[in-house]
Amino acid sequence: MVLLAEKSYNRKKDRFPIVPKKEIKFLDVSDKTASVKLIADEWIDYMHLVKLNGTWKIINVLWQYNDSSHHK
Repeated sequence: MVLLAEKSYNRKKDRFPIVPKKEIKFLDVSDKTASVKLIADEWIDYMHLVKLNGTWKIINVLWQYNDSSHHK
């Protein structure tokens, strides 16, 4: 996601604040799965993670803008 944002969405380096807001809430964590909520400057992400070979991987992201009027 970060690489995609740098190569396309944020090519000019002007899309994100210098000190971005980022608040992470662990909604549920077990030994191999987790649900996480990220509250950022303009959006909210809900992520599902899985632990594979000892490493956490994001397998799904559901997001929306904080201001839902941005969605058309």
